[in-house]
Amino acid sequence: MNESEEFPNKFPESIQNFGIGCSANDISHVVQSKLSWNILNTRRFMITMLGMFGFLIVYALRSSLSVAIVAMTAKTNHTLENGTMILVQEFTWTSEQQGIILSSFFYGYVWTQIIGGVLAAKFGGNIFFGIGIGVPCAFIMLSPLAAKQGFYYFITVRILIGLFEGVTYSSIQEVLANWAPRYERTAISSFVYVGGQMGTFVSFLFSGLIADRFGWESIFYIFGSLGIIWYILWAYLVKRRPSTDPRITTAEKNYIESHIDASNTYRKDIPWITLFTSKPVIGLIFAELCEAWSNFTFMSTIPRFLNDVLKSDLGTTGILAAAPYLIHIVFSAGVGIGSDYLRSRNILTTQQVRKVMMGLGFTICAILTVIMANLNDPAAIIACLILTISFSALIKVSFKCNALDFAPDYCSIVMGISNTFGSISGTIAPMVAGYIVKTGSHDEWKLVFYISASFCILGMIAFTAFGKGTIQSWAKPLKPNQPQWEVTSEEL
Repeated sequence: MNESEEFPNKFPESIQNFGIGCSANDISHVVQSKLSWNILNTRRFMITMLGMFGFLIVYALRSSLSVAIVAMTAKTNHTLENGTMILVQEFTWTSEQQGIILSSFFYGYVWTQIIGGVLAAKFGGNIFFGIGIGVPCAFIMLSPLAAKQGFYYFITVRILIGLFEGVTYSSIQEVLANWAPRYERTAISSFVYVGGQMGTFVSFLFSGLIADRFGWESIFYIFGSLGIIWYILWAYLVKRRPSTDPRITTAEKNYIESHIDASNTYRKDIPWITLFTSKPVIGLIFAELCEAWSNFTFMSTIPRFLNDVLKSDLGTTGILAAAPYLIHIVFSAGVGIGSDYLRSRNILTTQQVRKVMMGLGFTICAILTVIMANLNDPAAIIACLILTISFSALIKVSFKCNALDFAPDYCSIVMGISNTFGSISGTIAPMVAGYIVKTGSHDEWKLVFYISASFCILGMIAFTAFGKGTIQSWAKPLKPNQPQWEVTSEEL
C-alpha cells in the first residue's frame, strides 16, 4: 500500500476488533463505548498469544543464563567432615570466560537467520518457528550435564541452542505476513514480540529464586519443560495461512485475506543484491544492530552489574533486573496499538510513525543510559534502568514490523538479514563488557554504558536517513491490493 493512497474516513474495523467497539463512522464514540471481545474468538488472536508465549520461552532460555551464571560461579560456604569451613566455587570461570559463555549462543544464532527466512518463505514460517523453539528447549535441558562435563561442552550446547533458535525471528515474520491484517499489523506484532520482554522479566524475576531454592540446574529444567509443552500446542494448532486452517470461520478468513499485502506465493526470484543495497533494508540493519547492542548489553550484564555496583544478593538481583521489563511490556502494547491508530486515521503516514517512534526511542535511551552511568544512588540507578528499558519499546515494536511495511513478500528474508547483523552485536556486546569489567568497579561499568549509548545515537541517525514505510518497487506483490474494508466488525 502506498502512503499516497486514500485512507478510509472512519475508525477501522481492524482496531475495533482488537478490543475497542465503536460506531462504524463516528470516532467520538471510541472512548465512551464498551469493549468488544470479538477478537478473543478469532484464530489470529490465538496465534498472537501462542507467538507471544513462544518468544517468552525463547528469551527466558536466553536471559536465564545471565542469572544462572552468577549462581554457578558464586563462592559458597562448605563444611568439611572435620568441621572446617571453606569457600567452594563450583565453576571457576574468569570474567573473560563468562563473557564468552554469554556470547556463545550467538555463535550459532548468527548463521541461521537468513536461511531460516528462505526456508520459512518456501515451506512455512509456522513450521520453522516451532522448530526454532522446540529443539533448543531439548538442548537447554542438557545444559547442566554439559556444564559439569567442562567449559567447552557447555559452549557447544549453547552454540547448538543458538543455531536452531536463529530461525525464530525470520520465520515469525512469514506467519505475521499471512495472519496480521494491515491496520492490526503493529498491534499484533507488538503483542507477539513483547513475549521476549515477558520472558526476560519472568526469567530475571524467578531464576534467582529458583536457583536459591532448588539449585541452578532447575532453571534449565523448568524453562526447557515449558518450551516442550508450548511446541506441542503450536504444532497442533497453528497453520501456515487462514486458507489452510480448518478451524477458522469464513468471515475471519475473508477478512484477513482481503487486508494483507503478501502475495501468499513463494517468490523464487529473490533479489539478493537489491536486498543488501536497498535503503530501507540498510536502515533496518543499522536499527537492529544498534538496538541489539544496547538490548543485549543490558540483558546479559544487568544481574552482574547490580551485584557488582549495588551489592545485591542473588534473589534481590533477579527482582531488580526484572522490574524494567514489566513496564516495557505495558509500553509495547501501547506503542503497538497507538501506532496503528495514527496510521489508520491518517494522522501520520506509516513511514512517519516508524521514524518518530524509533527516533524518540533511541534518543531517550541514549540520554538515560549516560545519566545512569554517572549516578551513585541505587534508587536513581534503578529508576534510570527501568525507564531506559521501558522506552526501548518504541524502538523494538517499530523495527520488528518494518519489513512487513516495505517488503511483505520478502519480510522473512529481510528480517533474517537484519537479525544477522543484530546477532553480531549480541555476540560482541557481552564479550566487550566481559573484557572491560575486570574488577566490577563503577568506572568500568560506566564505559560499558557509554558504548551502549553511542550505538543508540548511531541507530537513530541511520534509521532517520534510510527508513521507509511503503512497499518498495522491487517488492511489489504478485497480486493487486484488495479492497481494505469488506467485512464489518459484527461479522467477526
